[in-house]
Amino acid sequence: MASTKTHRSTAAVIGGSMAGLSAAAVLASRFDSVVIVERDALPDAPGDRKGVPQGRHAHGLLPAGLLRLEGWFPGLIGELVEAGAHVVDIGADASWFQGGGHRVRFRSGWSGPVASRALLEHVFRRRALALPNVSLRAGAGVTGLTTTADRSAVTGVTLDDGTTLAADLVVDASGRNAQSLRWLRDLGYEPPPTSHIAIDVAYASRVFRAAAPPAWKLALVIAGPPTGRQAVVFPLEGARWLVTLAGMHGERPPTDDAGFLAFARSLPSPEVAEFVESATPLGPVATHRMHSNQRRHLERMRDLPGGLVLLGDAVCSFNPTYGQGMSTATLQAEALGQALDRVPTVDARLVRAFYKRAAKAITPAWQLTTGADFALPATTGPKAPGTDLLNRFMPRVFRASQVSEAVARRVIEVTSLLRPPPSLFTPAMVARILVASRRAAPAATGVPVAAYPAAA
Repeated sequence: MASTKTHRSTAAVIGGSMAGLSAAAVLASRFDSVVIVERDALPDAPGDRKGVPQGRHAHGLLPAGLLRLEGWFPGLIGELVEAGAHVVDIGADASWFQGGGHRVRFRSGWSGPVASRALLEHVFRRRALALPNVSLRAGAGVTGLTTTADRSAVTGVTLDDGTTLAADLVVDASGRNAQSLRWLRDLGYEPPPTSHIAIDVAYASRVFRAAAPPAWKLALVIAGPPTGRQAVVFPLEGARWLVTLAGMHGERPPTDDAGFLAFARSLPSPEVAEFVESATPLGPVATHRMHSNQRRHLERMRDLPGGLVLLGDAVCSFNPTYGQGMSTATLQAEALGQALDRVPTVDARLVRAFYKRAAKAITPAWQLTTGADFALPATTGPKAPGTDLLNRFMPRVFRASQVSEAVARRVIEVTSLLRPPPSLFTPAMVARILVASRRAAPAATGVPVAAYPAAA
């Protein structure tokens, strides 16, 4: 028989990264105690760690994510800036090349801190752990789940030192390779339906010292179909700059000096290459690779236990070049809080309510990222109806954003998860797009270079 416990004593969060910290932020006001269990030994100062293998690459907190973080922890943005983050207005301060030209620059009003992933996580973790009922068990791995005798509810976790941590609710925010699904399978539960969109994205990042401040605070260049090459340059704390190059479907940015620069020069706008040519590298090139977008449709599971939810990349992990992972984790955490407020128990009813809300929060970002990935002919996987039609129209949207502030603002709002994708296609907006796209200059073309071979 499923648990009907209503008192919420302890919540355990597996994973102390951005998703786990977001979960802790909403659980702290709804449970007597929240315990974050993190396998890594966490540094006292900002630093890269093994549990965040993509941590040395470009990360962005979209306005939708920033709004929620600042709501949970008022003053958090100011603390990031005080710690060295740079404030960037995504409309006025960004040199954004897409669709064959540069997006019009204007004061958008949507600005936020830009910093290393290590600094973002450090400041957020410090605020979360300052809550009186939130604690951290660092250097502790989770090896399994404890359950009721009939396995209808999860009652806690087993740690790698052999001890157990009892919890009314367990939140697995341990990432794309979360082990909870394997443990549930061992308990007799069927795995959820899972969507994979094959993209084989590879990226390479390097930290530089700028020769002189550029005319922008952030530069993003997207080559567009048929190549998936793109690059971003933005400032880090400590008077440093990060350059991240990305390729898809077998194109892997090189790690040697000449190859790194050649890849930057292959892009259809010169900002990145000019920056790399004049800047001084401060360390080696870091690489990372991800083969697919992955979405676990937990909302479709017919049978699931109470007392356990998955959150963050454990539910949905995106092509990292779109920078939506951290922000969608905050949306899922918000959905968890809403479900807890509506469902008094911690049984399967709560779990289903959460997954239903989380799916609604995830879907717009999933549509945006996978739709953009399907603009490349080599992308494979389940394609949502209307994707091809959408991709035939998006070049007009990008061209219109090069001359129309109204269109550019709407693009920013949609890609920042502030508005749903259909808001780009209202009759009034479509009319603006059609008119403005005819006024845009002819698309620029890049310097053609040979494809870089995929590594074995």
